[in-house]
Amino acid sequence: MKAGNAKAKVRFKRKDYPLQGYGTMDHVSEGIENDLHARAFFFQENKTTFAVLHLECAFITHHLKEKIIQTFNVAFPSVGLTVQNLMFCANSTRSAPGGYSHYPLFNITSKGFIPEVFEAYLQASLEALQKAWQDLEEVKLNLYASYFDVDKDVAFNRSVEAFNSNADMDSVGENEANLAINRLVRQVLICRQNDSAKGLLNWFGVQGISIPSGGRKIHPDNKGFAASLLENDKSEDKDFIAGFCVEAAGDVSPNYHGSLKRWPRGRYEDHFKSAYFNGFIQFEKAREMMEDESLKIPMSQHVDVVHSFVDFSTVICDSKYTHDKEEHLTAEAIAGIGFAEGDDIDNPGLDAFSSMILKNFLQLKRVLNGFRLFNSKRKRARIRRLEEAHEPKLPMIELQDKLILGFSDVSKIPLPYMPSEITAEFKRQYKEGALRENSWAPVILPLQIARLGDLAIVGFPGEITTTAGIRLRKTVMEILEPLGIIDVVITSCANEYGGYASTFEEYQFQLFEGASTLFGSNTLAAFQTEFAKLAKELLKPSSERRIPNSPQPPKFSQTELELRTVAYK
Repeated sequence: MKAGNAKAKVRFKRKDYPLQGYGTMDHVSEGIENDLHARAFFFQENKTTFAVLHLECAFITHHLKEKIIQTFNVAFPSVGLTVQNLMFCANSTRSAPGGYSHYPLFNITSKGFIPEVFEAYLQASLEALQKAWQDLEEVKLNLYASYFDVDKDVAFNRSVEAFNSNADMDSVGENEANLAINRLVRQVLICRQNDSAKGLLNWFGVQGISIPSGGRKIHPDNKGFAASLLENDKSEDKDFIAGFCVEAAGDVSPNYHGSLKRWPRGRYEDHFKSAYFNGFIQFEKAREMMEDESLKIPMSQHVDVVHSFVDFSTVICDSKYTHDKEEHLTAEAIAGIGFAEGDDIDNPGLDAFSSMILKNFLQLKRVLNGFRLFNSKRKRARIRRLEEAHEPKLPMIELQDKLILGFSDVSKIPLPYMPSEITAEFKRQYKEGALRENSWAPVILPLQIARLGDLAIVGFPGEITTTAGIRLRKTVMEILEPLGIIDVVITSCANEYGGYASTFEEYQFQLFEGASTLFGSNTLAAFQTEFAKLAKELLKPSSERRIPNSPQPPKFSQTELELRTVAYK
């Protein structure tokens, strides 16, 4: 097997970009605290190539991935880089510039699409990929796995009440959020033939959100710190590159919290110090594992990958994975009121009074929707179908039907209890005609499973909670075990961003994670259904695989993107 790895700095033209991820208009950078990087890893066995591109940003978009592939293949046509064999993932920092998605929902707080941010991420990614490809050499792979000790304050479940509702999990107390996570760390160490370390990919489930919206500096957060610390520590190993991936962490925060705290979030009152503290713990664990020979599992030389696109608004969920063991349908993407409420630990949203007013309005609207006087028979049938799929979610934004609070003319909706700047930007883009094409957020999502040696890597297009991740891993492992797969890891925020996946039980609470689970209460069952199909294809010889070529993600016209960008100066 051959492998190559490299990294490249993201170079921005200015320092005052809106930062992506916290949903506030005032989260704007005032400078660069630490540089962001793109890290690339190529693996090649015989004629099969698999690449991992790890970018320090909030999330990945298909349109950026598509552009990277197109541009890379012009310079290196023989590589054959495709959407199938490239896994493009983010480290989930909320301190990186936004405005690079083509989907409108993610262009609101950035006041539109920002081409120069898109271009900066594109160029860094290309540079890293090109260097990594030219760095190919014969290697050996070793797999490591170990648990964080319970006393290591590295991660905490921020939605303990919802977590405790899962029958397959042990309940924990208010001040035991550190126990309501998966503390297992896995990593693949890439070694040269002389056994010197060349690179590393690490997976642990915690989000890169040590720095809050008040930290107005560009920064790679805890995962970025961990990577840089390990690279500096291994400086004697020439060009050593470390990628710290986000595993299942939809409900996992790095921020120490609980009733015993004296301040709202984080280990320290200084948020950058908290990010360093958390990153240091992850770095320290990775180094400890590398040096522990008893943990080393030599890996086989297999490389393989499968990929598909799925419309998640129309999935028939296999009864094997649903809560009542019956088939269920997903439905059109809807964000609930909890999406705007945020979460108390990492990203508080609407205040209690505004939330109460909006909930009362939506509940009244739900009652009125059932009367013939207000809706046609066809519309009432649609409403019932959506309610059945999304119950108990109160629909705030209908992302495919382009409705806010049930209204289609965004410019005329009085939203006194929504943040005024966000409301104004929605209205501006609507009046400009910048919200017309396609859905407001991704609906056709990429699914990917790579085989790297004896490890299966699931590319998950969004964020998935701890328990949902355990169930998805089990689904894939049961199918792939005959291949000799000994473990499954999830790479979150991979290839696209389709919101969250919570369990059916967690969904009932409609906390931030459940309200951001876009395709209804059976969204996780839908992912299990479709990943199971994809895993079964991986069992087959490549010549016998039958993976549909459609649907494909939509394309946005340059005209609409330009209309959406007018407000950014």
